[in-house]
Amino acid sequence: MNTGLYVHIPFCIKKCNYCDFNSYSGIFNLQDAYFEKLKNEILALDYNFETVYIGGGTPTAVKNENLCSLLETIMPKTAEGCEVTVECNPGTVSRADLENIKRAGANRLSIGLQSTHEKHLKALGRIHNLKDFQDCLKNAKMAGFENISLDLMFGLPDQNIEEWEETLRFAVSSGVTHISAYSLKIEEGTPFYNMELNLPDEDLNREMYDMAVKILGENGFNRYEISNFARKGYESRHNLRYWETKSFIGVGAGAYSCIDEKRYAYIKDIRGYIEKAEIEYCDELTKFDEMSEFVFLGLRCAKGISISEFETRFGYSFYDVFGEAMEKHIKRGTLIRNGDRIFVPDEFLYVSNMILSDFV
Repeated sequence: MNTGLYVHIPFCIKKCNYCDFNSYSGIFNLQDAYFEKLKNEILALDYNFETVYIGGGTPTAVKNENLCSLLETIMPKTAEGCEVTVECNPGTVSRADLENIKRAGANRLSIGLQSTHEKHLKALGRIHNLKDFQDCLKNAKMAGFENISLDLMFGLPDQNIEEWEETLRFAVSSGVTHISAYSLKIEEGTPFYNMELNLPDEDLNREMYDMAVKILGENGFNRYEISNFARKGYESRHNLRYWETKSFIGVGAGAYSCIDEKRYAYIKDIRGYIEKAEIEYCDELTKFDEMSEFVFLGLRCAKGISISEFETRFGYSFYDVFGEAMEKHIKRGTLIRNGDRIFVPDEFLYVSNMILSDFV
């Protein structure tokens, strides 16, 4: 069976102020045992991987030989033309490290830039500055990476629209192939949650998002999902698996899997994962859950969903299940039907969760 593979690397040099992912600083002494466990888990899987995504945490913060050994374990199980992404933070990886990662099988990098302004990087708790990013990007290109994605963040404390525009214009001039632009979310349990922050209001946040759509679009980055923009042919194939509700396997502490009707995750505790990779929870979705997930995630994408694909996949009439909700939003103009496809108009993608809630 062909599927996608996500590998979670929970190690960080420093935890960012906004991050609620299952990641930790100060535990690098566990990395050797953790990587041995990962490799054994992957070797035991009876799948071919169409896409691979190694995320975290900070995959490039671990010993380079551990990351390369992991890639070498994965590559014999990959299908021809497999997209192999490694998340990379500036300041954690050298040109030689990147050359080794490329040689071991990675063909796509996702670099966390977030902002071009030092004050915002410091406020976020990032360990890099703009020069670190420029050096990292230069080294990545010299190492042979042609498919490079940047993560950007807006709606930051004390951020104004001019600063966001500068970050966007820098990003589009950097020669990358993919840009993700996310609004900052204040999550419970993060340092930001307990701070008094001067955050942009909703109107300014929306203005920043609209500016991203405009500037990125004018510079050849097509919005193919709410927060993701790519040059033609460089959409993230792995992330599309999530939005198109295709199968994927997650390996590592807290990693989540979606196989057939089952959804399960490994325990988050790293020591517990190393000792015994137990499954923390396992849910079996009802047919309605599957249909709802197909619609909810698919409508996040600019191309929307196919009615015929829905009916072939689930054996139900789309109109019988979701016809009332669809007609309500078509009348409002918040959904459009064009032949076989239903999609959210561009001007409503930013607030699409209010639309999608009717299909849950």
